[in-house]
Amino acid sequence: MHAQPSPTGAMTLAPECEAARRSGPSRLGVVSVCRILPTPVDPAAGTFVASRLAALSQVADVSVIQPVPYFPVARSLPEWAITGPHTVRGLSIEPAPMFYLPGVLKSLDSRWLARSARRRIELLRQGRRIHLIDAHFGYPEGVGCVRLGQALGLPVFVTVRGSETDLLPTPGIGPQLVRALNAANGCISVSHALRDLAIEHGVDAGRIRVIPNAVDRGVFRPAPPEAARRALGLDPAAPLVVSVGHLIAGKRHHVLVRAFSGLQRLHPRAQLAIIGGPAYERSYPGELARLVTDLGLGSQVRLLGRVPQPLVSTWLQAASVFALATHREGCCNAVLEALAAGRPVVTTPVGDNTHFVREGVNGFLVGVDDVESLGRALAAALARGWDPQAISRGLEVGDWGEVARQVVDFFEERLTAGAAHVSNE
Repeated sequence: MHAQPSPTGAMTLAPECEAARRSGPSRLGVVSVCRILPTPVDPAAGTFVASRLAALSQVADVSVIQPVPYFPVARSLPEWAITGPHTVRGLSIEPAPMFYLPGVLKSLDSRWLARSARRRIELLRQGRRIHLIDAHFGYPEGVGCVRLGQALGLPVFVTVRGSETDLLPTPGIGPQLVRALNAANGCISVSHALRDLAIEHGVDAGRIRVIPNAVDRGVFRPAPPEAARRALGLDPAAPLVVSVGHLIAGKRHHVLVRAFSGLQRLHPRAQLAIIGGPAYERSYPGELARLVTDLGLGSQVRLLGRVPQPLVSTWLQAASVFALATHREGCCNAVLEALAAGRPVVTTPVGDNTHFVREGVNGFLVGVDDVESLGRALAAALARGWDPQAISRGLEVGDWGEVARQVVDFFEERLTAGAAHVSNE
Protein backbone atom coordinates (compact mmCIF):
# COMPACT_ATOMS: atom_id res chain seq x y z
CA MET A 1 0.00 0.00 0.00
CA HIS A 2 1.57 3.31 -1.02
CA ALA A 3 0.47 6.89 -0.61
CA GLN A 4 2.02 10.15 -1.63
CA PRO A 5 1.56 13.75 -0.55
CA SER A 6 -0.51 16.16 -2.58
CA PRO A 7 0.76 19.71 -3.09
CA THR A 8 -1.11 20.69 0.11
CA GLY A 9 0.63 17.98 2.13
CA ALA A 10 -2.42 15.72 2.43
CA MET A 11 -1.74 12.05 1.81
CA THR A 12 -3.43 10.59 -1.25
CA LEU A 13 -3.60 7.06 -2.59
CA ALA A 14 -1.40 6.59 -5.62
CA PRO A 15 -3.54 5.66 -8.68
CA GLU A 16 -2.23 2.09 -8.88
CA CYS A 17 -3.08 1.54 -5.19
CA GLU A 18 -6.54 2.97 -5.65
CA ALA A 19 -7.12 0.55 -8.51
CA ALA A 20 -5.85 -2.34 -6.43
CA ARG A 21 -8.10 -1.41 -3.56
CA ARG A 22 -11.17 -1.29 -5.73
CA SER A 23 -10.33 -4.55 -7.48
CA GLY A 24 -9.91 -6.31 -4.11
CA PRO A 25 -12.24 -6.49 -1.10
CA SER A 26 -14.69 -3.62 -1.07
CA ARG A 27 -14.29 -2.81 2.61
CA LEU A 28 -11.93 -0.05 3.63
CA GLY A 29 -9.21 -0.85 6.15
CA VAL A 30 -9.55 1.81 8.85
CA VAL A 31 -7.45 2.46 11.95
CA SER A 32 -9.34 4.71 14.36
CA VAL A 33 -7.39 6.61 17.02
CA CYS A 34 -9.06 8.23 20.02
CA ARG A 35 -8.11 8.76 23.68
CA ILE A 36 -11.69 9.15 24.91
CA LEU A 37 -13.45 5.82 24.62
CA PRO A 38 -15.32 3.54 27.04
CA THR A 39 -12.99 1.70 29.42
CA PRO A 40 -13.55 -1.02 32.02
CA VAL A 41 -13.54 1.65 34.74
CA ASP A 42 -15.46 4.34 32.81
CA PRO A 43 -17.92 2.66 30.42
CA ALA A 44 -19.65 5.99 29.70
CA ALA A 45 -16.56 7.74 28.31
CA GLY A 46 -16.64 8.47 24.61
CA THR A 47 -20.00 6.78 24.13
CA PHE A 48 -20.76 8.56 20.89
CA VAL A 49 -17.35 7.88 19.37
CA ALA A 50 -17.80 4.20 20.25
CA SER A 51 -21.29 4.19 18.73
CA ARG A 52 -19.99 5.50 15.42
CA LEU A 53 -17.03 3.10 15.39
CA ALA A 54 -19.28 0.12 16.15
CA ALA A 55 -21.54 1.06 13.24
CA LEU A 56 -18.53 1.75 11.02
CA SER A 57 -17.21 -1.74 11.77
CA GLN A 58 -20.26 -3.15 10.00
CA VAL A 59 -19.24 -1.56 6.69
CA ALA A 60 -15.44 -1.33 7.01
CA ASP A 61 -12.58 -3.25 8.62
CA VAL A 62 -11.96 -1.19 11.75
CA SER A 63 -9.12 -1.42 14.26
CA VAL A 64 -9.22 0.88 17.29
CA ILE A 65 -6.20 2.33 19.10
CA GLN A 66 -6.72 4.20 22.38
CA PRO A 67 -3.70 6.24 23.51
CA VAL A 68 -3.61 6.27 27.32
CA PRO A 69 -1.69 9.21 28.85
CA TYR A 70 0.74 8.41 31.63
CA PHE A 71 3.69 9.98 33.44
CA PRO A 72 5.98 7.97 35.70
CA VAL A 73 5.05 8.28 39.40
CA ALA A 74 2.60 11.19 38.94
CA ARG A 75 0.15 9.34 36.69
CA SER A 76 0.76 5.64 36.25
CA LEU A 77 -0.96 3.53 33.61
CA PRO A 78 -4.28 2.05 34.78
CA GLU A 79 -4.41 -1.72 35.09
CA TRP A 80 -6.81 -2.12 32.15
CA ALA A 81 -4.28 -0.39 29.86
CA ILE A 82 -1.57 -2.87 30.85
CA THR A 83 -3.51 -6.11 30.52
CA GLY A 84 -4.27 -5.66 26.81
CA PRO A 85 -7.29 -5.04 24.57
CA HIS A 86 -10.82 -4.70 25.94
CA THR A 87 -14.05 -5.10 24.01
CA VAL A 88 -16.81 -2.49 23.68
CA ARG A 89 -19.86 -3.10 21.47
CA GLY A 90 -18.02 -5.83 19.62
CA LEU A 91 -14.97 -3.61 19.02
CA SER A 92 -11.56 -4.66 20.26
CA ILE A 93 -9.90 -1.54 21.65
CA GLU A 94 -6.11 -1.67 21.87
CA PRO A 95 -4.62 0.61 24.56
CA ALA A 96 -1.36 2.37 23.64
CA PRO A 97 0.66 3.95 26.47
CA MET A 98 1.17 7.66 25.75
CA PHE A 99 3.88 9.45 27.70
CA TYR A 100 3.02 13.09 28.35
CA LEU A 101 3.83 15.96 30.73
CA PRO A 102 0.87 16.65 33.03
CA GLY A 103 -0.26 20.27 33.01
CA VAL A 104 2.68 21.67 31.01
CA LEU A 105 3.87 21.91 27.40
CA LYS A 106 0.46 20.94 26.03
CA SER A 107 1.63 21.99 22.57
CA LEU A 108 3.76 18.81 22.57
CA ASP A 109 0.89 16.40 23.26
CA SER A 110 0.35 15.73 19.54
CA ARG A 111 3.94 14.49 19.27
CA TRP A 112 3.49 12.17 22.24
CA LEU A 113 0.28 10.83 20.69
CA ALA A 114 1.92 10.18 17.31
CA ARG A 115 4.71 8.33 19.06
CA SER A 116 2.16 6.31 21.06
CA ALA A 117 0.09 5.19 18.06
CA ARG A 118 2.92 4.61 15.57
CA ARG A 119 4.10 1.23 16.87
CA ARG A 120 0.55 -0.13 17.03
CA ILE A 121 -0.18 0.95 13.45
CA GLU A 122 3.08 -0.49 12.17
CA LEU A 123 2.20 -3.84 13.76
CA LEU A 124 -1.29 -3.75 12.28
CA ARG A 125 0.11 -3.14 8.79
CA GLN A 126 2.05 -6.38 8.98
CA GLY A 127 -1.15 -8.42 9.08
CA ARG A 128 -3.76 -6.46 7.15
CA ARG A 129 -4.35 -3.69 4.64
CA ILE A 130 -4.80 -0.22 6.07
CA HIS A 131 -6.24 2.42 3.79
CA LEU A 132 -6.52 5.32 6.23
CA ILE A 133 -6.23 6.66 9.77
CA ASP A 134 -9.46 7.93 11.33
CA ALA A 135 -8.66 10.41 14.15
CA HIS A 136 -11.29 11.57 16.62
CA PHE A 137 -10.93 15.07 18.13
CA GLY A 138 -8.72 17.68 16.52
CA TYR A 139 -6.10 17.83 19.26
CA PRO A 140 -3.99 15.98 20.08
CA GLU A 141 -5.42 13.12 17.99
CA GLY A 142 -5.94 14.99 14.73
CA VAL A 143 -2.63 16.83 14.78
CA GLY A 144 -0.71 13.76 15.93
CA CYS A 145 -2.31 11.46 13.36
CA VAL A 146 -1.65 13.86 10.47
CA ARG A 147 1.98 13.93 11.55
CA LEU A 148 1.93 10.12 11.73
CA GLY A 149 0.17 9.72 8.39
CA GLN A 150 2.80 11.81 6.66
CA ALA A 151 5.54 9.68 8.22
CA LEU A 152 3.90 6.36 7.33
CA GLY A 153 2.42 7.31 3.97
CA LEU A 154 -1.21 6.89 5.08
CA PRO A 155 -4.20 9.13 4.34
CA VAL A 156 -5.73 10.73 7.45
CA PHE A 157 -9.24 11.93 8.28
CA VAL A 158 -10.04 13.98 11.39
CA THR A 159 -13.39 14.31 13.16
CA VAL A 160 -13.88 17.49 15.20
CA ARG A 161 -16.31 17.05 18.08
CA GLY A 162 -16.44 20.20 20.23
CA SER A 163 -13.21 20.68 22.18
CA GLU A 164 -11.89 22.57 19.14
CA THR A 165 -14.06 25.53 20.18
CA ASP A 166 -11.61 26.24 22.99
CA LEU A 167 -8.49 24.98 21.22
CA LEU A 168 -8.62 26.88 17.92
CA PRO A 169 -8.02 30.28 19.62
CA THR A 170 -5.26 28.84 21.84
CA PRO A 171 -1.70 29.98 21.00
CA GLY A 172 0.63 27.07 20.36
CA ILE A 173 -2.22 24.65 19.69
CA GLY A 174 -4.64 26.51 17.42
CA PRO A 175 -2.15 27.03 14.57
CA GLN A 176 -1.12 23.35 14.76
CA LEU A 177 -4.77 22.34 14.53
CA VAL A 178 -5.50 24.55 11.51
CA ARG A 179 -2.43 23.25 9.66
CA ALA A 180 -3.39 19.66 10.41
CA LEU A 181 -7.00 20.05 9.27
CA ASN A 182 -5.79 21.61 6.03
CA ALA A 183 -3.23 18.82 5.54
CA ALA A 184 -5.68 16.00 6.34
CA ASN A 185 -7.45 14.26 3.47
CA GLY A 186 -10.77 15.28 4.95
CA CYS A 187 -12.42 16.63 8.08
CA ILE A 188 -15.74 15.50 9.51
CA SER A 189 -17.53 17.98 11.76
CA VAL A 190 -20.33 16.74 13.98
CA SER A 191 -22.00 20.15 13.80
CA HIS A 192 -22.51 23.06 11.45
CA ALA A 193 -21.30 25.44 14.17
CA LEU A 194 -17.95 23.65 14.43
CA ARG A 195 -17.57 23.66 10.66
CA ASP A 196 -18.17 27.41 10.55
CA LEU A 197 -15.68 27.96 13.38
CA ALA A 198 -12.98 25.93 11.62
CA ILE A 199 -13.52 27.92 8.41
CA GLU A 200 -13.29 31.19 10.34
CA HIS A 201 -9.87 30.11 11.59
CA GLY A 202 -8.61 29.31 8.11
CA VAL A 203 -9.55 25.71 7.38
CA ASP A 204 -10.47 25.06 3.74
CA ALA A 205 -14.26 24.72 3.57
CA GLY A 206 -14.03 22.22 0.72
CA ARG A 207 -12.45 19.54 2.88
CA ILE A 208 -15.06 19.63 5.69
CA ARG A 209 -18.24 17.54 5.72
CA VAL A 210 -20.92 17.89 8.42
CA ILE A 211 -22.08 14.47 9.62
CA PRO A 212 -24.04 14.85 12.87
CA ASN A 213 -24.21 12.24 15.61
CA ALA A 214 -27.14 9.85 15.68
CA VAL A 215 -29.68 8.49 18.15
CA ASP A 216 -30.57 4.90 18.90
CA ARG A 217 -34.32 5.18 18.48
CA GLY A 218 -34.74 1.65 19.67
CA VAL A 219 -33.70 2.96 23.10
CA PHE A 220 -34.71 6.63 23.05
CA ARG A 221 -38.39 6.93 22.12
CA PRO A 222 -41.56 8.43 23.62
CA ALA A 223 -43.40 6.44 26.27
CA PRO A 224 -46.06 7.26 28.88
CA PRO A 225 -44.36 9.15 31.74
CA GLU A 226 -46.61 7.44 34.29
CA ALA A 227 -45.08 4.03 33.56
CA ALA A 228 -41.54 5.42 33.66
CA ARG A 229 -42.18 7.11 37.00
CA ARG A 230 -43.62 3.96 38.48
CA ALA A 231 -40.52 2.07 37.38
CA LEU A 232 -38.30 4.68 39.02
CA GLY A 233 -40.41 5.05 42.17
CA LEU A 234 -41.12 8.73 41.52
CA ASP A 235 -44.03 10.97 42.49
CA PRO A 236 -46.43 10.69 39.52
CA ALA A 237 -47.53 14.32 39.79
CA ALA A 238 -44.37 16.25 40.75
CA PRO A 239 -42.63 18.26 37.99
CA LEU A 240 -39.38 16.53 37.04
CA VAL A 241 -36.39 18.22 35.38
CA VAL A 242 -33.74 15.84 34.03
CA SER A 243 -30.21 16.72 32.89
CA VAL A 244 -27.55 14.47 31.38
CA GLY A 245 -23.86 15.30 31.17
CA HIS A 246 -20.49 14.55 32.73
CA LEU A 247 -19.87 16.29 36.06
CA ILE A 248 -17.60 19.01 34.70
CA ALA A 249 -17.89 22.77 34.92
CA GLY A 250 -18.45 23.06 31.18
CA LYS A 251 -21.84 21.39 31.47
CA ARG A 252 -22.81 24.14 33.96
CA HIS A 253 -24.78 21.87 36.27
CA HIS A 254 -24.19 24.45 39.01
CA VAL A 255 -26.04 27.02 36.90
CA LEU A 256 -28.95 24.62 36.49
CA VAL A 257 -29.05 23.91 40.23
CA ARG A 258 -29.26 27.65 40.98
CA ALA A 259 -32.01 28.11 38.39
CA PHE A 260 -33.87 25.14 39.85
CA SER A 261 -33.62 26.71 43.30
CA GLY A 262 -35.55 29.69 41.99
CA LEU A 263 -38.06 27.42 40.27
CA GLN A 264 -38.90 25.91 43.66
CA ARG A 265 -40.84 29.03 44.58
CA LEU A 266 -43.33 28.25 41.80
CA HIS A 267 -43.14 24.48 42.04
CA PRO A 268 -42.20 23.43 45.59
CA ARG A 269 -42.67 19.73 44.75
CA ALA A 270 -40.40 19.85 41.69
CA GLN A 271 -37.48 17.43 41.43
CA LEU A 272 -34.18 17.68 39.55
CA ALA A 273 -32.22 14.59 38.46
CA ILE A 274 -28.68 15.02 37.10
CA ILE A 275 -27.25 11.99 35.30
CA GLY A 276 -23.51 11.88 34.76
CA GLY A 277 -20.35 10.70 36.43
CA PRO A 278 -17.07 12.36 37.36
CA ALA A 279 -14.63 13.11 34.56
CA TYR A 280 -11.29 14.92 34.49
CA GLU A 281 -12.32 17.71 36.92
CA ARG A 282 -11.99 15.75 40.14
CA SER A 283 -13.16 18.55 42.45
CA TYR A 284 -16.34 19.48 40.56
CA PRO A 285 -18.66 16.67 41.76
CA GLY A 286 -17.95 17.60 45.39
CA GLU A 287 -18.46 21.30 44.69
CA LEU A 288 -21.79 20.54 43.03
CA ALA A 289 -22.94 18.38 45.94
CA ARG A 290 -22.00 21.15 48.40
CA LEU A 291 -23.98 23.68 46.36
CA VAL A 292 -27.05 21.44 46.51
CA THR A 293 -26.67 21.21 50.30
CA ASP A 294 -26.00 24.94 50.75
CA LEU A 295 -29.17 25.80 48.82
CA GLY A 296 -31.21 23.42 50.96
CA LEU A 297 -32.08 21.20 47.98
CA GLY A 298 -30.89 17.87 49.35
CA SER A 299 -34.31 16.27 49.08
CA GLN A 300 -35.17 17.77 45.68
CA VAL A 301 -31.95 17.24 43.69
CA ARG A 302 -30.56 13.81 42.84
CA LEU A 303 -27.01 13.34 41.57
CA LEU A 304 -27.41 9.93 39.98
CA GLY A 305 -23.89 9.35 38.64
CA ARG A 306 -23.30 7.11 35.65
CA VAL A 307 -26.44 5.37 34.41
CA PRO A 308 -26.79 2.74 31.63
CA GLN A 309 -28.42 4.00 28.43
CA PRO A 310 -31.70 2.10 28.86
CA LEU A 311 -32.11 3.66 32.31
CA VAL A 312 -31.22 7.10 30.93
CA SER A 313 -34.08 6.61 28.50
CA THR A 314 -36.44 5.74 31.36
CA TRP A 315 -35.48 8.94 33.19
CA LEU A 316 -36.07 10.97 30.03
CA GLN A 317 -39.46 9.35 29.52
CA ALA A 318 -40.31 10.24 33.12
CA ALA A 319 -39.21 13.87 32.73
CA SER A 320 -41.43 16.89 32.40
CA VAL A 321 -38.56 18.79 30.74
CA PHE A 322 -34.92 18.18 29.86
CA ALA A 323 -32.41 20.92 30.71
CA LEU A 324 -28.71 21.40 30.00
CA ALA A 325 -26.99 24.71 30.78
CA THR A 326 -23.81 23.78 28.87
CA HIS A 327 -21.34 26.41 27.70
CA ARG A 328 -19.83 24.39 24.82
CA GLU A 329 -21.01 21.60 22.53
CA GLY A 330 -20.44 20.13 19.11
CA CYS A 331 -23.46 17.96 18.41
CA CYS A 332 -24.96 17.32 21.86
CA ASN A 333 -26.27 13.78 22.00
CA ALA A 334 -27.99 14.37 25.34
CA VAL A 335 -30.17 16.97 23.62
CA LEU A 336 -30.85 14.65 20.67
CA GLU A 337 -31.80 11.78 22.97
CA ALA A 338 -34.16 13.97 24.98
CA LEU A 339 -35.88 15.12 21.79
CA ALA A 340 -36.04 11.54 20.51
CA ALA A 341 -37.76 10.63 23.78
CA GLY A 342 -40.30 13.38 23.06
CA ARG A 343 -39.31 15.74 25.85
CA PRO A 344 -39.09 19.55 25.53
CA VAL A 345 -35.54 20.82 25.88
CA VAL A 346 -34.25 23.93 27.63
CA THR A 347 -30.61 24.55 26.75
CA THR A 348 -28.10 27.12 25.50
CA PRO A 349 -27.48 28.27 21.90
CA VAL A 350 -24.07 26.58 21.59
CA GLY A 351 -22.87 24.08 19.01
CA ASP A 352 -25.77 22.81 16.95
CA ASN A 353 -28.35 23.20 19.72
CA THR A 354 -29.78 26.04 17.64
CA HIS A 355 -30.13 23.60 14.73
CA PHE A 356 -32.24 21.11 16.69
CA VAL A 357 -34.08 23.15 19.37
CA ARG A 358 -36.75 25.40 17.90
CA GLU A 359 -38.03 28.13 20.18
CA GLY A 360 -41.50 27.32 21.46
CA VAL A 361 -41.83 24.28 19.18
CA ASN A 362 -39.78 21.71 21.08
CA GLY A 363 -38.17 23.82 23.80
CA PHE A 364 -36.39 27.07 24.61
CA LEU A 365 -32.87 28.50 24.27
CA VAL A 366 -31.30 30.71 26.95
CA GLY A 367 -27.98 32.48 27.30
CA VAL A 368 -24.98 30.73 28.82
CA ASP A 369 -24.69 31.38 32.58
CA ASP A 370 -28.01 33.29 32.63
CA VAL A 371 -29.56 31.79 35.76
CA GLU A 372 -32.69 33.95 35.72
CA SER A 373 -33.50 33.28 32.06
CA LEU A 374 -32.93 29.57 32.59
CA GLY A 375 -35.34 29.58 35.51
CA ARG A 376 -37.98 31.43 33.50
CA ALA A 377 -37.59 29.01 30.57
CA LEU A 378 -37.99 26.01 32.88
CA ALA A 379 -41.16 27.55 34.30
CA ALA A 380 -42.48 28.24 30.80
CA ALA A 381 -41.75 24.66 29.72
CA LEU A 382 -43.56 23.26 32.76
CA ALA A 383 -46.56 25.51 32.12
CA ARG A 384 -47.14 24.25 28.59
CA GLY A 385 -48.62 21.09 27.21
CA TRP A 386 -46.30 19.27 24.78
CA ASP A 387 -46.90 16.54 22.23
CA PRO A 388 -44.13 13.95 22.80
CA GLN A 389 -44.79 12.16 19.51
CA ALA A 390 -44.55 15.43 17.55
CA ILE A 391 -41.31 16.39 19.28
CA SER A 392 -39.78 13.00 18.51
CA ARG A 393 -40.93 13.00 14.89
CA GLY A 394 -39.51 16.48 14.41
CA LEU A 395 -35.97 15.35 15.19
CA GLU A 396 -34.30 14.90 11.81
CA VAL A 397 -31.28 12.70 12.52
CA GLY A 398 -30.48 9.25 11.25
CA ASP A 399 -29.35 6.14 13.07
CA TRP A 400 -25.71 5.14 13.59
CA GLY A 401 -25.79 2.85 10.57
CA GLU A 402 -26.69 5.79 8.35
CA VAL A 403 -23.93 7.87 9.94
CA ALA A 404 -21.42 5.09 9.22
CA ARG A 405 -22.48 4.94 5.58
CA GLN A 406 -22.05 8.72 5.23
CA VAL A 407 -18.60 8.47 6.80
CA VAL A 408 -17.46 5.71 4.42
CA ASP A 409 -18.87 7.61 1.44
CA PHE A 410 -16.88 10.68 2.50
CA PHE A 411 -13.70 8.65 2.97
CA GLU A 412 -14.01 7.08 -0.49
CA GLU A 413 -15.00 10.35 -2.14
CA ARG A 414 -11.93 12.15 -0.79
CA LEU A 415 -9.57 9.25 -1.48
CA THR A 416 -10.82 8.93 -5.05
CA ALA A 417 -10.49 12.71 -5.60
CA GLY A 418 -6.96 12.58 -4.23
CA ALA A 419 -5.97 9.70 -6.48
CA ALA A 420 -7.46 11.47 -9.50
CA HIS A 421 -5.52 14.61 -8.63
CA VAL A 422 -2.26 12.63 -8.46
CA SER A 423 -2.92 10.82 -11.75
CA ASN A 424 -3.50 14.15 -13.54
CA GLU A 425 -0.18 15.64 -12.45
